Amino acid sequence: MNAAELPMILFTVLAQMSVGAFLTLGLIQVYGALRKDTSETVDRTTRAALFAVGPLLVLGFFAAFFHLNDPLHALNTFRHVGSSWLSREILFGVLYGALGFLYTALEWFRWTTRLVRQVVATLTALAGIGLLIAMTNVYYSVRTIPAWHTPATWLLFLGSTLLTGPLAVGVALLFTWTRQTVRDTEGADSAWARLLDALRLTVKEPMDVATSTLMARSIQLIAVISSVAGVVLLVTYPVQLLHLARGADAASDHVLASLTDGPALTWRLVILAVVVVLVRFVAYQRAKDSVRPSRGLVWTIAITYVLAVATELLGRAIHYEGLYHVGLNTLQTGLGG
Repeated sequence: MNAAELPMILFTVLAQMSVGAFLTLGLIQVYGALRKDTSETVDRTTRAALFAVGPLLVLGFFAAFFHLNDPLHALNTFRHVGSSWLSREILFGVLYGALGFLYTALEWFRWTTRLVRQVVATLTALAGIGLLIAMTNVYYSVRTIPAWHTPATWLLFLGSTLLTGPLAVGVALLFTWTRQTVRDTEGADSAWARLLDALRLTVKEPMDVATSTLMARSIQLIAVISSVAGVVLLVTYPVQLLHLARGADAASDHVLASLTDGPALTWRLVILAVVVVLVRFVAYQRAKDSVRPSRGLVWTIAITYVLAVATELLGRAIHYEGLYHVGLNTLQTGLGG
């Protein structure tokens, strides 16, 4: 792996995970409304996971700053929003982070009306989608890099968003569900329980059937989204290899050789296949119990999430190995610098 690209590997994976998580929360809210659940039930289901979305993006931007030659000049990128996808990526990233912070604060303190909060959430989601589009075009728009200027880049980035983001929400939901169940049976006597109450991750009111049911159905929804995204990623790699094999240039030949000669792609695909099987055929079935989360479900989602993040980091490292221009015989580095 090219160590110089590690900050961008972390930034792209974490930012896409954050966007995917926020979009998943929005989908769960729509799903709850279609089920005719009360707003209290929907909010209680999604509130805890909301607080995990922002830190993912902050960590991503923190990592990205290490990729800049001079971080103090980062604001200069806004001067080229009309012509540069990199400038648009930063703009949408800032908008997404600011709107996400605002929405989280409004939810936390219950400021304004529910309608206003939903409008802010919609704007945040649109900014997140804009960030994802700009981020993808930073790579796809470079016509001299055959490994990137292909629809596979769109599928890989979108697939990562819909694989890791929903699973991150699943971990947060199961943590909240489990801790609320423990609180309902043991009370809030421990310092840990009181801290979770103060953070509003748990509440005094016991978990009701409607909330438990929505939690379980949300986990199943997450399992479906993540498994479909995983299958899309699995299918994308053969298509990308075929695209490179058809390329009549040294850059395509170089990238194709690097992908097929080493074990990285094999491990990437094997772990990805394991994730798909676990989330679709194990987690989905175990989530049918709507009374309380089973230990098997918690462990399955947690392990699947860790494996998904690991395979996406590996996949993104493979992506940056494709940074090889047509007509040049040396690996190009420093894309974001």
